[in-house]
Amino acid sequence: MISLEKIAELSGVSRRTVARALKDKSKVKDSTLARIEAVLKKYDYKPNLAARYLAAKNQNFKILYMVYRSVSSQFHAKIFELAKVKAAELRGFGITIDFLVLDHCNGDPLADIKRVISNFDYDFLIALPIYEEFFKPYVHALFNKAKELNVPMIFYNMDDTSYKRDCYIGCDYEKSGRIAAGLIALITQGKGKIAILSNRSSRIISFMERVQGFKDELVQKYRDIEIVYTHAMENNYIDVDFDLLRKQKIKAIYLVNPGDYSVCPRIREELKDLDVKVITNDLLPNSKKYMKEGIISAVITQNEEIQAKMPLDLAFKVLVNKEKIDFDKHFTQLGILISQCI
Repeated sequence: MISLEKIAELSGVSRRTVARALKDKSKVKDSTLARIEAVLKKYDYKPNLAARYLAAKNQNFKILYMVYRSVSSQFHAKIFELAKVKAAELRGFGITIDFLVLDHCNGDPLADIKRVISNFDYDFLIALPIYEEFFKPYVHALFNKAKELNVPMIFYNMDDTSYKRDCYIGCDYEKSGRIAAGLIALITQGKGKIAILSNRSSRIISFMERVQGFKDELVQKYRDIEIVYTHAMENNYIDVDFDLLRKQKIKAIYLVNPGDYSVCPRIREELKDLDVKVITNDLLPNSKKYMKEGIISAVITQNEEIQAKMPLDLAFKVLVNKEKIDFDKHFTQLGILISQCI
């Protein structure tokens, strides 16, 4: 491997300048850094990772990972479990990862987030922008605190460009909606009446972008498919107008944000004479169950593992390797699964 002395000679700078560039690029002039990086690339230079990891242990980096958890959100629970696995790996390098869990059913989440804001001492923030009114003011304050202290910030699962985050890692919801429209067209043979159902608030970005993509695709390609009912469900789905759905003789339902999927047995019970097909999102315990039972026809996946772990990988590279995040968004791969796949 090429030595620092040789890199310095080929770059026309001192060895100390090369060492400084490898440690913190922001402390080297752009023109000088460009010459050094050209040499590094040409000779495929690999830094001494052991030395960097030792340095990381000495610097005691701290990462705050904000997660949301609720009884009805199996998807976010899965992300949390996967993120904890990755966090355990990074702790081996002396990096502290604290999870801030926003959960109505566990302790006092407002007290936790207030305490984090007032004593913020983290080097990196990984967060899920949430729009639940109970948490929203405090989440807003947390993001502003990170911005005030120039702490790098990554959003996962949902994006919000009104904040100065470094990047977003998660689903392309508009594309997910278009895929759902294509699946609906396949199972209805491109014609008939359908409904859109979703768990809880219809104001969150994942719902709005999925539905917009879904509707755009229908208008552009499948004009014989008619949406006759759109509803954001509350109270264990007792407020769904199943009488209307029966009268309209719907052929399919797009279950946008499925929550815990508990509407699925209701669909089977209330619409059993119509053979209604359901398209929804995410492969989780309940969706697997209802796919095997034939209630859900297909799910669109969004790769929760990448959403959970990639933010921590990037945080490590920024803090330890002094790398820059050079992209604004990373959309995870979308997939389609039917019962025969599981």
